[in-house]
Amino acid sequence: MSEETDSHPVVDTASGLGTQAGARPRLQGRMGVIAVALTVLAFAAPLASVVGVIPLVISSAGAGAPLAFVAATLVLVIFSVGYTTMSRYLPNPGAFYAYITAGLGRTVGMAASLLAVLGYFMIGTGACLFFGIVSNDLVVNTFGGPSSPWWLYSLALVVIVGIFGYFRIDLSAKVLSLAMVLEVVVVLVFDLAVAVRAGPEGRSLTPFAWGSFKSGAVGVALLFAVITFIGFEATAIFREETKDPRRTIPRATYLAVLFMGVFYIVVTWLLVGAYGRAHAKAVATADAPAMFSDAMGRFVGTWARDVISVLVVTSVFAGVLSCQNIIARYGYSLGTDRALPSSLGRVHPRHASPYVSSLVVSVVFFVAVLAFTGSDPAIAYAWLSGAGGFPILLLMFLTSLAVLVFFHRSRGEIDDSTRWHTVIAPALATAALGVALYLSFTNFVLLTGGSRGTAIALQVVIWVVFLAGIVLAIVYRSRRPDIYARIGRQSIT
Repeated sequence: MSEETDSHPVVDTASGLGTQAGARPRLQGRMGVIAVALTVLAFAAPLASVVGVIPLVISSAGAGAPLAFVAATLVLVIFSVGYTTMSRYLPNPGAFYAYITAGLGRTVGMAASLLAVLGYFMIGTGACLFFGIVSNDLVVNTFGGPSSPWWLYSLALVVIVGIFGYFRIDLSAKVLSLAMVLEVVVVLVFDLAVAVRAGPEGRSLTPFAWGSFKSGAVGVALLFAVITFIGFEATAIFREETKDPRRTIPRATYLAVLFMGVFYIVVTWLLVGAYGRAHAKAVATADAPAMFSDAMGRFVGTWARDVISVLVVTSVFAGVLSCQNIIARYGYSLGTDRALPSSLGRVHPRHASPYVSSLVVSVVFFVAVLAFTGSDPAIAYAWLSGAGGFPILLLMFLTSLAVLVFFHRSRGEIDDSTRWHTVIAPALATAALGVALYLSFTNFVLLTGGSRGTAIALQVVIWVVFLAGIVLAIVYRSRRPDIYARIGRQSIT
């Protein structure tokens, strides 16, 4: 069977590991729509995005910044149409890995899986470094404690997150849900305070006018806005650990995108209003990290600034925990397929977790933090986080393209989905994400916050990993066809 015809299985593997896995234990969990949505939302670390990224959008787009999030929300909702529709016909776990394999073939799917792991590792490592910075700042400036090396906090985070990752996903889901609720509540308090008291120019919908948006650096603003959503696409990676994956995954995906969209749109609009349309951009440009905290102090109270300091720490903790779970499940899928060492596919007999893969992730994070102990963590965090977003955007683009190809090949076999779901929405998403990818590539130096040399080195790493995945798949195809046949969580017949 050719790669073109064998790249999209029709066998439902959602209830296990497929026929290739036999009686091996599988991942288990009882997560519902809310739990899955909150788990991936935690990866986005909404409060950390409000503090660290939204001011960057405002500094780029000025008073029209809310429209950047409106546009990003529309693009990602349209992306979700094809993404979730495909999940009905391709119930394989593996997220990007499975979807891209099904549409574009096993060779590209293998490359995509390694790129996903790289991207999430970059983002997760950057978050670990940032955790060390904000934790030490919290202890010293809020609680009046002694200053300690930032990396001690980062290493402690890796150990604690590793412990959670060892157990069943339900435990992590409860912790992540609590962290998310606290983050949302504190931002809602800010929203309510600004909405009631209003800023120096009063309440106005002018930030939603096209004239307010087009006067700024539209491309850069859109790029940062899209990046704040990264993480929602990982809903499919938890497919085996949900109560009803056919319904839970699509609903959780839409819920995550729409919630983040509304959340970011409202808080950006009110943050602009807190300073006034005429001054918001100047404030964001002058001191972006303090923009939200200062506004919180003025409109809510000094105590609220202290609360923000605490919750930023818990927000980053939740983000790293979510990242750990996502990477561990990619490793588990690759181990199950034997594309990487099969030990990664082991499931704990009691906790039904990918414990070996999770432990490996913890070790890599631990070593990565140690490798950066001699560096400026703020600089390293900036370029790791920015660089990590590029592979995820690339994978979203490839996934949209894969959806188009998958349904084109399946035409005549699928008659219960409309052209909007199988052609129009995926095509629009491919075009829009292609623009976002172009903006990410052309603004990569700005995205990483580093030098041109650093940006080039990071791009080289990203493309070398992608090419390594292609080469590995080709080697498997010629020397280990049994492994090649499994790539993408395929069923073996």
